Amino acid sequence: IEGNDYGAALHEKMKAEWELIESVLPDKSQFDSIILRNDFKNLKVILKSYFCEREPDGLFSYPCLYDPEELKLLVRERKNDRLPEPLRHCDRSAFRILSQTRFAQLADSVIDRASMEWCIKTAEKADNAIMSEIAETYAALSDIKLLYRCILAGKSRSFVERAVARCQAFDKKEIIDASQKGMEEFISFVSGTRYEKLAEALKESPAAFEKECDNELTRTVYRGKYESFGIAALAAYYFAVQTEIMNVRIILSAKLNGLPEDRIRERMRML
Repeated sequence: IEGNDYGAALHEKMKAEWELIESVLPDKSQFDSIILRNDFKNLKVILKSYFCEREPDGLFSYPCLYDPEELKLLVRERKNDRLPEPLRHCDRSAFRILSQTRFAQLADSVIDRASMEWCIKTAEKADNAIMSEIAETYAALSDIKLLYRCILAGKSRSFVERAVARCQAFDKKEIIDASQKGMEEFISFVSGTRYEKLAEALKESPAAFEKECDNELTRTVYRGKYESFGIAALAAYYFAVQTEIMNVRIILSAKLNGLPEDRIRERMRML
């Protein structure tokens, strides 16, 4: 890889793998609830580049449902009513936040919440059990990560309430109430949910917690690995490729920064 530009090489790897999956998918729309996340990521890139007066070259996430270049034009020309429905409301809210306050974290949180809730809604429309389970797990893990970071940063309740998405794993008000009482109460609450392993990781270190979140999603996806019919195995393959690429990024970044082998191993995600 010339000049340690491994990002471009890994991007091409993911692109090739997605083309393979597309070629065998019986119905591409069944993957919408997974792919849609990248469109919300692209919206964040477009909005931030607009306010920074820079071009978002090389920053878009793929695969995606909507052409990022078309989204960029619609956002910059403020043709909000022509944006795809999932992006419309959060674009309007995030643009107002950035234009009035430049509070990028709040704008991000509004888009992230919309991403989680729309992924759940899209999975429900697809009427596919594994896709619904992935979307719900993704939302729950994202909420737990968000609240953990909000506790560390001392974020206000109003910020948290705008950022946390609703999911089936726990009651939104109850988990917010627990987080407002401090880290110990929050960990205790998480221990009482199906995500008990995350509570243990929270006691260990931030790195262990982030790793366990990724591993929990992997365990959810891999329940469908051995299903002979349907798209569960394809979803498992897609996430396996993503995890492989994440591990390669971890290894290369660690090597470039001279980290010892034991530090690298403890950061590796489950495959």
